[in-house]
Amino acid sequence: MLKPLNLFLISFALIVWSVLNNGTLGFFGAVIHENPWIFLTIYFCVMSHLTITAMSLSFHRFHTHKGVILNKNLDLFMQVWLWLVTSMNKLEWVSVHIFHHAHSDLEKDPHSPVQKGIWHALFLGVFDYTEGKSLPEVLKIKKTIRANRLEQYMHDNTFTGPILLSSALIIAFGPIWGSVLSVLNFMISPIFAVGGVNAIAHWLGYRNHVTTDNSRNIGFLFPLNFIICGELDHNNHHSHMRSCSFRHRWFEFDIGYAYLTLLSKFKLAEIKNVYTPATLKQELSMKMSELIESDLRFKKRCEELAHEFNLSYQDFKERLEAYCRGEKVKLEGSCRDFMNEVIRTLKANQRLKLSYN
Repeated sequence: MLKPLNLFLISFALIVWSVLNNGTLGFFGAVIHENPWIFLTIYFCVMSHLTITAMSLSFHRFHTHKGVILNKNLDLFMQVWLWLVTSMNKLEWVSVHIFHHAHSDLEKDPHSPVQKGIWHALFLGVFDYTEGKSLPEVLKIKKTIRANRLEQYMHDNTFTGPILLSSALIIAFGPIWGSVLSVLNFMISPIFAVGGVNAIAHWLGYRNHVTTDNSRNIGFLFPLNFIICGELDHNNHHSHMRSCSFRHRWFEFDIGYAYLTLLSKFKLAEIKNVYTPATLKQELSMKMSELIESDLRFKKRCEELAHEFNLSYQDFKERLEAYCRGEKVKLEGSCRDFMNEVIRTLKANQRLKLSYN
């Protein structure tokens, strides 16, 4: 492979040639010059979605959590794209992210708004990520991650990727607009990955699951969650890390999992682990049933309702479980009220970390 210095000299020579032959607008700079704000907005949104999608599917869902297996060539293409646009590589990103999950929102977490404040995590989190790559514990994790020759090259030549892409943009759009586009590229990860997910999604939002950290779901910010490939349903992810789907309730949407489903139809992805809204309902049904058995007050009320509707205690409880799972079971108002009271108590117990043991 070419050495970084040789690549830089070749890129510089091509830029000089382009300016001398095509002027300051390059081959396509006039397109931006006519409607700069419209072009730059569309460019930033499209590039952000493509880049964060590659990061989410390759680095995150595949290499870190093993919820899916991507086709080797497709995965390598995503890794090269991320290297060109953001300078990031698999070895560093995955090792830092594994460390983040091991210490999520604790003192050692490289990018926690709980520990460092929301404004620090939002605007300075990229520097914490850079510092986190050099931590001894992160370096130990990195040594356990396998890398082929190209992956190792991207790791050893971090900024060669952005230099190559920036050179291509300058040749295509001229020195001014090419430089502007290059800066936009380099802003994608700090704004959306570090700031969007690791800052905001650990600060505000709702929680479907009780976890040891402060992870939250803010997927209701749909345009942002679309750009960021469904990553903003973050509490769902932290509660079931191996799942390659972040959608746990009917109203949530994970475009990343939709892409994986489509790729799997073309044999470009093999889905290994999925947690779905149906899984959530099944777990809730099981926990509700366990609470009724554990809490004498609920058990007695359940027996009374079963007698009222001429059912055995076990048959009545099975009807409640089926209704909770979303099955088509007719349930009277008093029974639904009882079931909702049990579920409210269950969630309160989880928040307060109470048990009946």
